[in-house]
Amino acid sequence: MRWTRVAIALLLAAGLTGCGRPGEPVPWEVTEVGDAGPGRVQIRVTGGEAEEIWQVSDEGHNLGRAERARPMTASVSSCAGQLCYRVVTGLLRVETGGDAAGWTTAWQITGADYTQLAADYMPLGAPATHLSSTSVVVHEVAGGRHVVFVANGRDGLLHRSADGRWHRLGLPKGGEGWYFAEPPRLASEPPPADPSWVVAALVTALLLVAGAIPLAVRRAWHPRAVRLTAGTAVGGGLLSYAACHVPGAGMFPPEFYAVILVTAIVVTGLVVILNGIAHHTSAPR
Repeated sequence: MRWTRVAIALLLAAGLTGCGRPGEPVPWEVTEVGDAGPGRVQIRVTGGEAEEIWQVSDEGHNLGRAERARPMTASVSSCAGQLCYRVVTGLLRVETGGDAAGWTTAWQITGADYTQLAADYMPLGAPATHLSSTSVVVHEVAGGRHVVFVANGRDGLLHRSADGRWHRLGLPKGGEGWYFAEPPRLASEPPPADPSWVVAALVTALLLVAGAIPLAVRRAWHPRAVRLTAGTAVGGGLLSYAACHVPGAGMFPPEFYAVILVTAIVVTGLVVILNGIAHHTSAPR
């Protein structure tokens, strides 16, 4: 029983942080985007009475807070040569074209996607004010191509890369390096693959095998050693499942912390099992 209690205590300590929940959504929003010189733009991020100015490269990389912000004037349209982009105020929509040629939708979030996104950002306020495209900047880049930046309120910064793909970058953050906090997944996007049960099964199987091999070699299937092995393996699997759902923090994604936690759980489980087997199989029955 002593080794069983030790196994439970150590495994709980190793996997405890896997049970944490993400924090509440940050009530900040990107309210304006403006030119910041060659190869970069600056964005205004506001939250309540606070305000920050950040710089972003044409490649969409967060360059950190601006020490000296240029004067910004929000523009609802911007052009690269003859090609222009404009935002549709009150909506998450960007159009391309021109007054003479007409305008077509280049990017938008509407319908169920917009409704779910507004719910994800609750409390939000008026969606047309806090969840809409407000300003745009277009930069020409090498090869006759261009990039586009759009201020999208609570959804953060939108970026069209030089290859024509649109990316919801989210809100800029800093502390452990400069990065963007990823925005919520859209309702129409497929859910990411969940490897939690696979990881749990693999950890359980690994710990069972790690205990079964020395027991088989010694030909000493001591009941307490068997129970310790089985209990540790099942507990390790369940805690590994919880570790796969640990939220990310700072610039590191959830996978980074999950790998560390699962590794700690496996190592702790192996130590407990092997020491427990050595203790029970060497002691008289």
